[in-house]
This record gives sequence, structure tokens and C-alpha cells, in this order.
Amino acid sequence: MTLLADTDLDVDAALSFRFAPAVQDRLAAFRGRCTVVRLATLDNEVLGVPRWYTLQEAWAEPGSATAASWSGNPVVAVGPSDDPELVLATGTPVVVVGADNAAARWTRQVVDAVRATCRSVLVVDMGGRPDPSYADIATYGFDRRHGAALLGLLTGR
Repeated sequence: MTLLADTDLDVDAALSFRFAPAVQDRLAAFRGRCTVVRLATLDNEVLGVPRWYTLQEAWAEPGSATAASWSGNPVVAVGPSDDPELVLATGTPVVVVGADNAAARWTRQVVDAVRATCRSVLVVDMGGRPDPSYADIATYGFDRRHGAALLGLLTGR
């Protein structure tokens, strides 16, 4: 993966992002309507809230342009007991969001299944140990700031 920072983003958060080859060229396809597949990884033990709480706060921030363009996207939550061969009835690009995607067999199976059945797929790993095979974008954090920087990247803001 290569390092890329976009000056329109939260520079401190975006500087930690790593991108797989050619991902930058494909980002525009995910800036319109897309389907979000959220891998239901472990809750945040320290805060006692779901791991995605801070990301959801960023993407639902009232009055923000990012929230306005992103919050209308359908979200499919997938957990370890769900069939990895899920069928997405969508012609839109798909963004898969998880944390440490390669760490569990079920998350790898979901990513592989989505990549096999959908035309345009972008896999985001917000965990601390991303594997390049399961991360087109690695954010190295899932706090509100990293979530806002990711949404800025995905919405072009």
C-alpha cells in the first residue's frame, strides 16, 4: 500500500491512511450513491458502545454537507452468524467497512463474497492491523476524527 494525503481532509487523520494501488483512481465511483456493508466487529470495550458509534456520529452530523450526501446510502450490517454469501441486490458501488478485516474467517468470507458478486467494491479497514489483501483503504483508527476524514474522502469534501 502507498501513502496518500488529500489536503481537503482532516490532514492529521488522513496522513495515517494507506491506499492500495490504483484506489485513488477509483474513488470517484464511490462518491455518488453506494451501498455500505458494515462488518459487525467487536464493540468498543473501553467506551461500552458499538465500535461504529463514532463513525455513525460523523456520518449523521446534522447540517453537514458530508452527512447530507452520505447518510442516504443503504447500510447492510453483517455479523459472524450471517451467511457470507449474502446477495446484494444493488447495481451501485459497494463500500465494505470493517476493523481488522483479515483477523476473522467470517469477515474474510464476507469481503471475498462481496468482491465476487459486485462490480465496484471498496474495502475499508478501520482497525490497527490491516492486511493489504482485505483493505483497499486502511485508516488505522475508527474514532470520530478518522471517521470524518474517511467520509470526507468518500464524498469528495
